[in-house]
Amino acid sequence: MMSDAENNNNDDGTSPSIIIPRLQSGPPQTSTSELADALTRWLSASSTFLYVELSSLILLFACIADWYSTPWYKYALSVSSVSLIVCLTLQTAEFLIPDFLNWHLIGEREDGTGGHSVSKICSVFLLVWWIFGTGIITLHAPFVETSNGWFGAWGGLLATTKWCLGLKSTTYDSLPPSLKQLYHLTFLSILLLLSSIPPLMYKWEHYGGAGFSIAGAALTLVACVYLIAMYSDVPKMVMKVTSLLLFVLWACVAGVCTFHGPFLETTNGFFACWLGCLCSLNLMVLQMSDASPENYV
Repeated sequence: MMSDAENNNNDDGTSPSIIIPRLQSGPPQTSTSELADALTRWLSASSTFLYVELSSLILLFACIADWYSTPWYKYALSVSSVSLIVCLTLQTAEFLIPDFLNWHLIGEREDGTGGHSVSKICSVFLLVWWIFGTGIITLHAPFVETSNGWFGAWGGLLATTKWCLGLKSTTYDSLPPSLKQLYHLTFLSILLLLSSIPPLMYKWEHYGGAGFSIAGAALTLVACVYLIAMYSDVPKMVMKVTSLLLFVLWACVAGVCTFHGPFLETTNGFFACWLGCLCSLNLMVLQMSDASPENYV
């Protein structure tokens, strides 16, 4: 009587090969070209917020690389993580459901105005999220000085601002050169004002200079708001004198605060001082070189 092993042998004495049933008949359902095309479409779905994703990744990796178990590192990690998750979710939804970002969650009025799309609502949320995030991360902790985390935080804020407001170069280029510098000085004055608070609160080295920077930023802010609001009605002589005074003020602020203190390191206050000095210089040069006969700007 033959054993089971002998019965399982082929006629030539070799063991039979195991045959695995084929689950799919015909050619592969997805080719490499189709996969590449799908990946391209998935990446192109993030065209409006790609730089938000990149900035979120930079801040995320910066937190991981320099991790300390403190509330401020945890907050910075949450800022990057929430932003990245929102963007990846929108990107995947746009890939699976074409034109998803343009769906109107809040309908338009009868006159055709109003209405808010998925993209608009999410961009506004992330703009507010990054405003608070960048402020806390770069003004308080954990990335007060220039580093990957510092650049990631500022990159996220700038990218979400562009996404939310839909800034275009044509809109910016259409502004008069002097008006551009006034807007720049307004923003830098606010930044310098906020940057000058921690040195006074925590008694940084040579923190007394922060009082001077606060005074200079406050005076500039008042002057710029007035000049922007009354730009077309401001006499040229007044504009020239004001631009000269602003340059002298910012040159003194930059000299005192970055050579004596408190902004001896490359922090928000350091950059605000020197960029403000450059903008005031540009404004003064523009006004002094204007020889047009008009009496008003």
